[in-house]
Amino acid sequence: MRIVLVDDEYLSITRLKTLLEESKVPGIEVVGEYTDSLKAMDEIQSLQPSIVFLDIVMPDMDGLALGEKIQELLPDVEIVFTTGFDQYALDAFNLHAVDYLLKPIQISRLEKTLDRLEQINNKHKKSSRNSTIINLFGGLRVVLPDGQTQILKWRTSKAKELFAYLLNHRDEIIYRDTILELFWPESDRDKASKQLYTAIYTIRQTLKNYGLEGVQISSPLLNSGYKLLLEQTVVDVEQWLSSLKALPSLEKSTVDQHEQVFQLYTGDYLGDCDYLWAESEKERLRRLWLHHAHQLSEFYITNENYSAAIKVQETVQALFAGEEENYFILMKLYDLLNNVAAVEEQYLLLKKALQEHLAVEPSEEIENWYKRWKQTNALTHMNV
Repeated sequence: MRIVLVDDEYLSITRLKTLLEESKVPGIEVVGEYTDSLKAMDEIQSLQPSIVFLDIVMPDMDGLALGEKIQELLPDVEIVFTTGFDQYALDAFNLHAVDYLLKPIQISRLEKTLDRLEQINNKHKKSSRNSTIINLFGGLRVVLPDGQTQILKWRTSKAKELFAYLLNHRDEIIYRDTILELFWPESDRDKASKQLYTAIYTIRQTLKNYGLEGVQISSPLLNSGYKLLLEQTVVDVEQWLSSLKALPSLEKSTVDQHEQVFQLYTGDYLGDCDYLWAESEKERLRRLWLHHAHQLSEFYITNENYSAAIKVQETVQALFAGEEENYFILMKLYDLLNNVAAVEEQYLLLKKALQEHLAVEPSEEIENWYKRWKQTNALTHMNV
């Protein structure tokens, strides 16, 4: 369990950290401690905690507001509120907090909370076994429990997009008016409504034809809204985010775990679709993965394992050919291995990619480095 502690009183953080370390629950790792709620909000996404302990009464931004912001950034994070006052309990549970601890926190009470958190974690792991997996990385497809992959065939592109949209907002009620405005903005209301009903029917029939009984679309508001529910079905994005959050600190003993999670990202979110509404989530997940890739590459470089760092950067390059920094890192890594041809190749590939995508030249920093490298390499050959 990766845990972040936020409390404007440092003594409270120290006591809670001590209690967590003394608890009998295994796998606890405190990855962040903050007395400044605004700083915690700025850095929480990079830490990828699975659990956040939040004080409620704090200056600048109180714990309830911070908890809501954190849930927007990290939808799967579990929140436990801590406070010296009990009048905030209802507000805390309205944010779906796992628990609400009154200060001074007692170890026996804390261990009950930790047991509950461990049960939630185990339940998630158990539900992932023998389940149908909906893959959204790289494109929309389904992996059945027997390992067979299916690319769903849709009667219309609109039905596919609406299914993806409801899947993106799973467990939420999406009002009919919202769907009509997003998917059929140019049609009159009656025509758009008929198209919506047809699309919903098509989605349900497609799910039935492929035996996806665990994916249901309900109409809890008498056709005024729709909700997509999943049973015995997991989404690869959720699995990846959970695995990323659960990663221990990057060390020689844990690098294999980091490599496994790194490899789970196989392409952009809904990468085979061009949906405007999915762009923000696509960018968020991409940045999380690139941040982890950078951490992994830096770890290998620090430990002088340049070949492993190159493999990480080549994976990044294969997925995102337009990332200029990636070419530069590879140029420097190949230079460390004295691979002259590979340095030249990366430079030429970068120039080509920038011309094709942006019609620009490499940055001044890269150009200057390349010129210096060429001069040094030429002198080296002359001396030889």
